[in-house]
Amino acid sequence: MTDFERGSERPTERVRVDQVGYLPAAPKRAVAVAEAERFAVRERGDGTVAVAGDLSEPIEDPDAGETVRRADFSTLSESGEYRVAIGYGETADGGLRETAGESVPFRVGADAYDGTLADAVRLYTLKRSNTPIDDPVTGLDVSPGHTQDAEARMYFGDASREEGEELDVAGGWYDAGDYGKYVPPAAVTVGQMLLAYERYPDAFESGQCDLPVERSADGGERESALPDLLVEAKFELEWLERMQREDGAVYHKVAASEWPAIDEAPADDDRERYVYGLSTFGTAQYAAAMAMAARVYADDAPAFAERALDNARAAHDYLEDNPDPEFRFDAGQDDGSGPYRKDTDREERFWAAAELLKTTGDTRYADYLEVRFVDLFDAAPRAPVWTDTLSLGQWAYLTADAADGTRADRLESAFRDYADDLVADIEADGYRDALDTEDYHWASTKLALSKGGMLLLANAIDPDDRYVTGALDQLHYALGRTPTGYSYVTGQGTRPPRNPHDRLVEGTGTPVPGMVVSGANRNGDDEALAEYIAETDAPPAKCYVDATESYSANEWAIDYTAPIFLLLGHAATM
Repeated sequence: MTDFERGSERPTERVRVDQVGYLPAAPKRAVAVAEAERFAVRERGDGTVAVAGDLSEPIEDPDAGETVRRADFSTLSESGEYRVAIGYGETADGGLRETAGESVPFRVGADAYDGTLADAVRLYTLKRSNTPIDDPVTGLDVSPGHTQDAEARMYFGDASREEGEELDVAGGWYDAGDYGKYVPPAAVTVGQMLLAYERYPDAFESGQCDLPVERSADGGERESALPDLLVEAKFELEWLERMQREDGAVYHKVAASEWPAIDEAPADDDRERYVYGLSTFGTAQYAAAMAMAARVYADDAPAFAERALDNARAAHDYLEDNPDPEFRFDAGQDDGSGPYRKDTDREERFWAAAELLKTTGDTRYADYLEVRFVDLFDAAPRAPVWTDTLSLGQWAYLTADAADGTRADRLESAFRDYADDLVADIEADGYRDALDTEDYHWASTKLALSKGGMLLLANAIDPDDRYVTGALDQLHYALGRTPTGYSYVTGQGTRPPRNPHDRLVEGTGTPVPGMVVSGANRNGDDEALAEYIAETDAPPAKCYVDATESYSANEWAIDYTAPIFLLLGHAATM
């Protein structure tokens, strides 16, 4: 029985808030979906009114299919736990004479998002393959899964290896609700983690997430000093290394030839695993992530940083020697794993060259961009996703010491223009989310967070409170200020997803917090979601079911959570 059939379990609160909380000095808004005039923010314990005021004028939100009003309680700065109530009239103490609805509880505090950040980082640890996990926080206790990856077999033959030859591709994270491991989302995820660290290094510390794995100290490097975020990113980067061919190209994915059952635990899946495919777009994303790693790990893991730079250069050399896009596909390679297919690669090549330029200062990479991709300097920025990483490349270029000043200035202007347009869209939306009607598709939550991250990059260029407020609005959306009333991050808030489409969760019976799920998807790309949409005629922003069967609304993937780090990093330093 899917969640929408258990209709009483769907959130019914008529006041929507960030269910985790708000920062003391940041703007604070709730969204009311009932006829009312006034609001009051009450302390959770004794109901004391902390702030009261008038609701906004009605705002039509066609994507949510409703008329809403906003409650602005930004003046509330005292730490504590609260609820927002709406209604009519006012009592002597500033409360409401008649109540029309109330929110779930939330916190105000400088540390409001500390737990969310820790959960998001630890999530990747819990999703490690080939790794025993005995986690006292979640209770997850699993034997190493997919140890056969150390002897994965080539699905095809190429100039480097014969078909059926063994290749050690152990390590790395499970990509999503399945047990596949894929290069493009891995590289994009690591890239966003490293970007968050570069922008907000003080937000990420060693020991802040109590990782349930031992830290290594190979090569005498000071890995024990690495922030937990970088420990996890390094684990994935080391798996990516194993996917690189001797000539610099990078294989596409590791998976079995059939899907495991939804309730199959990692250690129970003993199917033979294969190395599939090869792509130039994945090779380019790999080069970019490795070039970033060469900068980020230079101080505390210098030997790894040097190796990462060699990897990036080798990958880029392959791209230069092979200028045409390539995506190798062999019949049957998607029978037990996702395709992650893209037949172009220009945006990714731009990102790779720009990161190498930023890391090395070598003008050969600037020349490469000028000759091959001059038009992309003037392409409009857009929120980065695994299918399009151009803006990550544009950001790397405009922040590179070796960048052409005129080109960097034009890119800065383009980022500001993007941010100004996005802020206008956010302010017009009833829930202040950044999603257009067509954006309510598979992985819409990720897109909202990614757009928020773009606002923070624009703010780094030209500080503007509107950019920061708009960025935090996307965090508020992911954490529960939504038309559905759900938080779209497992373990966060009063109404989080409880039935994610995830084999680790189903196979072990252990909830795992920190997973950003796909969210509202008007296309109904799975049977459970399509049935819900057909029965309810839900508007775009409400096309969501908290059901395990709904892989297009309730699955997590490594790149879905990735953009939240930039937002949480900024929040931690406000």
